[in-house]
Amino acid sequence: MKVKSKLLAALSSLVDHAIAPRAAMADRSILTEIEAAIARCTDKHDVPVNEECVHEILFRVSNAPGSITFLSRRISSRLDATRDSTVALKTLVLLHRLLRGGDRYFEQDLQNMWSCGELRVDLSWCSADKGHLHSFLLSYSLFLEERLGWIINQAGLLEPIRPPQSAFRSHKEEAAEWLLYRLSKSQILLDRIMDCLPSNPSFSSQVMQSAFNIILRESFRVYDGFSDGMEIVVSSYPELDKSPKSLALDVLNKALTQTPSLHDFYENCKRSVCWKSLDYPHVRIITAAQVSSIEQKLPAGSHCPPSTSSGDQEATETSKQHQQDAAVKEAEFGLHDARNILFSQKFETTISTVWVEFDEEDSQNSSFSLGGVDDCLTGASEDVLTEVDGSWQGREATR
Repeated sequence: MKVKSKLLAALSSLVDHAIAPRAAMADRSILTEIEAAIARCTDKHDVPVNEECVHEILFRVSNAPGSITFLSRRISSRLDATRDSTVALKTLVLLHRLLRGGDRYFEQDLQNMWSCGELRVDLSWCSADKGHLHSFLLSYSLFLEERLGWIINQAGLLEPIRPPQSAFRSHKEEAAEWLLYRLSKSQILLDRIMDCLPSNPSFSSQVMQSAFNIILRESFRVYDGFSDGMEIVVSSYPELDKSPKSLALDVLNKALTQTPSLHDFYENCKRSVCWKSLDYPHVRIITAAQVSSIEQKLPAGSHCPPSTSSGDQEATETSKQHQQDAAVKEAEFGLHDARNILFSQKFETTISTVWVEFDEEDSQNSSFSLGGVDDCLTGASEDVLTEVDGSWQGREATR
């Protein structure tokens, strides 16, 4: 038995020695193919990144555990070594496409590489040149640094990575803080997106146009989530505690300046031929009056009643001023948006659940008649008949 066990151990050792080099060669072959695909994606030609190479990289990495580290290091070294603007831009686009195209596990692994420093997006060398391409490179790299803190959820929407939760908070407090955290992170990402607008879109390269097209499409999803979150904050603001209320006011005050800028940003993009056909969202501009009404726990659009103690002239002037304000709102936002602004008051219908019983005798005697109303109707019918008879008699007398 001892001889047999020794023979089996020797055979297994030989098998391991024979398989290990083959496995190492296979892993080395996969890494070589990944590196070749990166080189093909990030060449010096002014053409969009090859989608087939992107899918090849995703396929190779998903079938080789641990190769995500190799991929991150190769992307970082590519950005560190090059001084060619087209190569650097295509490398950033490749990273962006991998973030969007990978599954949840690939996305998390790439974000872990960013957190531990294996993945670096450093383009500080572009700051020496004030050209529009280098300016776009810097803005795009800052956007990607912020974008690496976001994930695509199961609904297909972008949301920031949830921070660690405290064990001493209620579910209501955690939900409020998570919503306000999402809104504040959305505002930061929207600022990064607006900074990426090319200074002269008509003279942009093909790679820049394709990169900004991806950025612009993602901004639509970010703003949709931001708009929905703002409606929730506005409707639940009176119920918030002191600390969440302070955070909500910070978000609202930031939106005072950001929403007009975002509106102008989309209008500038619409005027460009490259991005004219996209389905842009409707940006609701938040005003100081709306924020003030929320802060005072009053519905937006409500006005104090005019004072009548100073006479009819003051009341007339106040009414005219209200009409002018309404006309300005209709001209700026359209009639529909003026009536359905962000902080409009909602009316609810309450249905009674009380069961009312009637006695059978009373119901038979009443015959479903309404006292007083029938008398009025009877009197009204008699008046009509009298008026008709009188007019008929008058006509007969005239004849």
